[in-house]
Amino acid sequence: MARVHESALQAEALSWIRQNQYSYLATLDKKQPRVRPIVLFSYNDAYWFITFSGDSKIQQIASNRQVEVCIPLHQDGQTGYIRLTGTASIVNNNNDKAEAAEQCYFFDEYFNGYDDPDFALISFDPSDVEFLRPGENFSQSFTLKRY
Repeated sequence: MARVHESALQAEALSWIRQNQYSYLATLDKKQPRVRPIVLFSYNDAYWFITFSGDSKIQQIASNRQVEVCIPLHQDGQTGYIRLTGTASIVNNNNDKAEAAEQCYFFDEYFNGYDDPDFALISFDPSDVEFLRPGENFSQSFTLKRY
């Protein structure tokens, strides 16, 4: 099978990412990997997720910014995935927090405004991607390019 041109592959993967917000975040707790479900969303060409300020992932990211996000894919009864490796950062900028609060569909169910002390915003900067299309047997990897 011919390899898809990398920019076309990236465009396809990004299309999947935009339509699949449910994903899994892996962090490191000392020497133990920890994985949990999150909702990853994008706006302004950046990736974000929201959590509670007291959640364990906050301390884990503060200690080690290297994380991985896995997005499960489903199409026509077939499965695949996108794995994104990169860095996460805890965001303290109130403008970013206010914008994220507007962009996140479930924000009001958990928080009382962007200045709620229980609200934490995390930015995610992916660098490397592994993409397994639903129904295929072999994944393809590429470095995420910013245009």
